[in-house]
Order: sequence, then C-alpha cells, then structure tokens
Amino acid sequence: MPRSSWLSSVLKISVLSTMIAGVACLGGCAMESDETASTDEDTTARAQMSICFSGRSLGDNPYDSGGNSEFGVLCKALPGLVHDAGGHDAAYPFFRWNSNVDRALDVLVSALDTNHDGFVTNMDTAIDLNVVGYSWGGFNARDLIAKVGTDRRFSPSRHGVARFFALDPYRTDELIFGKAEIEIPANVGTLHEFRHTVAPTNDCSRIAWGLVGPFTGRTPECTGTTVCHDYDYSLVPATVNVDHCGIPTHATRPVLQIVRGLAPTTLPRERPVARY
Repeated sequence: MPRSSWLSSVLKISVLSTMIAGVACLGGCAMESDETASTDEDTTARAQMSICFSGRSLGDNPYDSGGNSEFGVLCKALPGLVHDAGGHDAAYPFFRWNSNVDRALDVLVSALDTNHDGFVTNMDTAIDLNVVGYSWGGFNARDLIAKVGTDRRFSPSRHGVARFFALDPYRTDELIFGKAEIEIPANVGTLHEFRHTVAPTNDCSRIAWGLVGPFTGRTPECTGTTVCHDYDYSLVPATVNVDHCGIPTHATRPVLQIVRGLAPTTLPRERPVARY
C-alpha cells in the first residue's frame, strides 16, 4: 500500500474513533469527572470548628457523672473547639446539660462571625461545623443544630452543620420515661450516632435501684437529605457489655478519624435508619 494511502486510512480511523467516543460521552463523561473530583476532595482541607455538650450530672461537677470525663478528653482533641470562655462553663471543654441552648448559640455565633458584624454569612470564613453531644447532651446538640437552621443571625447559606456526632443520646419525655427517638434536623450533612440499645445488668445509668434508667441511645430518624449512620455496640459480641458510660471511650477513635478525613476503624455494626 502506498504511504499516502496508509496515512489516509489511519486518519480516517482516528476521526471515526473520536466521533464514536464523543457520542458515547454525550451528557456523561464531563459529569463523571466532576463527581470523581468531588468524591476525592480532602475533607480536612476546609477549616473546622467543633462544639460539645456533656451528659446531665446530679451536682455542679459534671465529672462526677460517668462518661463525662472521657467525653471531655474527646472534646479537647477536636479541631477548633468552641467553648464558653469566661462564662458559666469556662472550666470545661463542653457545655453542660441545660434546659435551653441559648447561651451556647450566642457563643457559637461569636466564634463563626469572623468579620464581627453580628451575623454569620458568606462574608465570614467558611467552616465545617462539628456538633457533638453525649447522653442528655445529645439532645442539647440536636436543639442547637435546629437553632442554627432558623436563627436570624445565620444567612441561609450558613444554616448547614457538616457533622453531628450523637453519643448515646437520651432524654425523658415525661417523668422518667425516655423519648423513643431523636429527630435529626434537616440541616445536618452527616449524622454519626454511636449507641448501645441493650443495657448490661451493671449499666452505670441504672439509678435509684433501677427505678430510673438505664439510658440507652435513642433511635435516630433522618430526612432524605442527611447521610445517617446508626452504630450499635449491643449488636457486636465483643462490645455487648459496653454501657452508657463506656460509649465516649469507644467512640473517641472513630470520631477523631472521621473529623480528620480518615476512614473510621473499630466500628460496631450499623442499623438501618428510619426517615421522616
């Protein structure tokens, strides 16, 4: 075959291959590339802030109640910890349980309002917010998140909370009867709940000869927009004896791995999550 004819054939094949590839990629190839880039994004590239809420205590010292000391260790290791400097809870790395979270919300607004105009908007530094709550503080954390989604000081673009870590969240409905579930606000990006559902005989949260408690983690219910994980230590033989006070210790490692952008290890089995 003459050289000119051979070259002409190669060019025709090349053009035909390009056309076929173009047809195959119509409406698809560019999108796949964008999705891959988004998936591979390093979550630690964005600045983070974290705020914690401890379990309820019988006296003024939260460390007198089981699990709160271990929870405090976790909170101190979180990135960009926001705490009540100069306030009622200044001595602790968390906000103690309270019937409302207005003070915690004010402190959070002050931390997020980096241009000091009294509002949290796109003019402030972009932050991934981690909200962490243990026991009764899990419901305080949930209440704070709900307020972030509605408070007038937050612009709509800043209503989102990147991660909610709920550690055996518990609260009573009336008298001594626990709530059946914890409803996760729609402005949460990802929920990670670590809980136990079957209390060991010697569970630390059995109070007054068992008349109160035990405090087992409430069932999460999420909207369709939130990625939800419900980890249950009671489902794994090796951790079936983990009680309410032991949850912070067992959850510390995976929580810190998640906020550092690492794949979490030592996770218990996961339950399917109900949607509302």
